Parts: sequence; structure tokens; C-alpha cells
Amino acid sequence: MKKALAGIAAVTISMAALTGSVQAAELQTASAAAASAPRMVSSEAPQERAGRAPAAATLQKPRALRPGDCIGIVGPATTAGDTDFSKAMDYIHKLGYRTKLAPSATAVWGYFAGTDSQRAADINNFFKDDSVQAILCLRGGYGAARVLDRLDYAEIARHPKMLIGYSDITALHAALTQRSNIVTIHGSMLTSFKGDYSDYTAKHFAQGLTNTQVPGAVPMPKGEVMETVVPGHAEGTLIGGNLTMINSLVGTPYAIDGRGKLLFIEEIGDAPYRIDRNLEQLWLSGLLQQVNGIVYGEFYDCTDDVGPGDFTLDEILAYYGRLAGVPVMRGLPVGHAPNNYFLPLGTHAVMNAGKDGKAELILDEAYAK
Repeated sequence: MKKALAGIAAVTISMAALTGSVQAAELQTASAAAASAPRMVSSEAPQERAGRAPAAATLQKPRALRPGDCIGIVGPATTAGDTDFSKAMDYIHKLGYRTKLAPSATAVWGYFAGTDSQRAADINNFFKDDSVQAILCLRGGYGAARVLDRLDYAEIARHPKMLIGYSDITALHAALTQRSNIVTIHGSMLTSFKGDYSDYTAKHFAQGLTNTQVPGAVPMPKGEVMETVVPGHAEGTLIGGNLTMINSLVGTPYAIDGRGKLLFIEEIGDAPYRIDRNLEQLWLSGLLQQVNGIVYGEFYDCTDDVGPGDFTLDEILAYYGRLAGVPVMRGLPVGHAPNNYFLPLGTHAVMNAGKDGKAELILDEAYAK
């Protein structure tokens, strides 16, 4: 028995040594392969996928503003706290508009601008209020998604008007364009005008409120250009907004339907690996496989936390563009950077991403009447 056990032990030791040698060899082979592998590159060629849906039906359009119209200020998300908005209010008044504050504009409930019910009621009431011609969000932060199941989408659809905001307000854009079938505006909020703001932002905000014409090609701030990531031509209804918010809606009844759409994405203050994670979620959810094209806006302050050998933001954005197999461009002056264009969501647009590296986004449908 002792001899048998000794024999088994010897065989076990021998097998362990062999296994260790094989594992070591595999690790060496894997390490060598990794060292020679190309940087983040999609295994799929950047070509048009079959089965992409045509653009959706035309959404209801709001009325453009006229001098003397009233802009309702609502707080769908984080509270204003003790922030001084007097300069911002002066700016709106100097444009020739009156303002009306919803209770949520000054309310505090934890870190929210009032309870979920209060914030939702303010949005519902301002849409129904015929004395209010447009709705300007106080600020972003967090909280807009918490009111989505409390909105009266049918009533909102009966009173289409501009709802303007960005960042966390992406949740409202997604819900209102899909549930109420109205065009919304991804644009500067009241908080955008409480301090310094660029001439570009102010100019296009003021023009955007009154424009009833087809906007045409998005104009660029001086010294900035839009660039091709994946060349090609695409068109469809423009949707999207903040990457984190788009990602947070996946799996909910308010998730973005990308069929027949151009997907616009922007972000602020996220490390590249987090952007990678969020884009991977959009890929796994099927959204990136639905869209006709991708338009990257500002990724403001998103280049920190990159160690030696890590994938860069540029590599990550290019990877998911190629993986989606659609035309992709970047550099749209929309998002959290100082230059923030007045961008309609829910209207038709055309993107041209040239092989020469130059790109343009053409808004070829009027968004207001």
C-alpha cells in the first residue's frame, strides 16, 4: 500500500510539474501575442450593416419664440441650492423674454430640486400652461430620470414646445421624443449663463430660440474642426446626448431606439476606461448595432487617468465606431465645453465623414415653426 501511494504521489508531482510547464509556456505565448497585437482594433470591418431601419416619422415641432414670450424655468434634477442666477436671468431678459419660475427652480429636497412628484408636476404644468412658450431647465446634475414615470406624455404631446437642456436632461430628451413625439433641444441651461460663457454659445442660443428655417451645416467655432473617425455618408433622425445618461436608460422603458437614427454622444469628466465600459454596454444592448451613424460631441475633461500602455480616448472612440460598422465623426461643438451649439433632437440630419478626414453634420430639417 505504501509503495502504491508513493507511486501515485510521484505521478501527481510529475503531472503538476508538467502542468506548470504547459501553463508557463501558454503564458509566454499569450504575452508575446499581446505584445505584438495591434492597438484596440475591431475584428469587424467598418461597413454598412444590413437591416438598418429607415428614419422615423416626423415629430411634432414647437413654435419658435417671439419677443415678449415667456420662458418657464424648471428644475428637473439637482437643486440650485444657494447658487446666484441673477446674471443668467438678466441675460434671458435682455434677449427680450419674460420668465416664470416653477417651484422646483428654488426648491430643495436633499440634492434634488424638490421631490420627484414636485419636479414632474412642474414639467407637466409648464407644458399645459399656455402662458409659457418654452421650457428652460435650471441645471443638470442628477435626478431627471426619476421623474420619467410621472410625466403625462399624452398631455405633453398636445402642447409641443421647446424643452431646452443637456447633460442629465438627456433622460427627458429620450423620453419626450419617443413617448410624446415632440422635438426637443439639446442646449445651454440657465446655469450656463450665470458666469462666463462663449460668444459662440450665446449667439447660437439666441438665434436658436427664434429660428424657423432649416439650420443647415453646423457652424464651427473659430479654430475647431469636425473630423472623420470612420468614413462614409449617413442620415437619419438625430438623437442622443450624454453617454452616462444614455447608458443608464438601457433596460428601461425609456431606452433610446436607435433604428433609423444618427446617435449623438457627449461626456464630461470620465476616465477613458469608463467611457469604454459605457460604450460596451451600448454595444451589448444592441443600440450601436441599430444606428445609421455616430456623431461624437465634446468629451470634456475625459483624458485623465491614462496609465502607460492604456488605451487612449481616441482609440476607444475609434474602436466602437468601427465595431458599429457605420460612418462616425467627432468634434461636434456640443456638450459641457465652453462652446455648446443649440442642437435639435428629433429632426432629420445628414453626416458626411470624408476619406480626407474632414466631416460635417447638416441639419436639413426645420425644428420649429
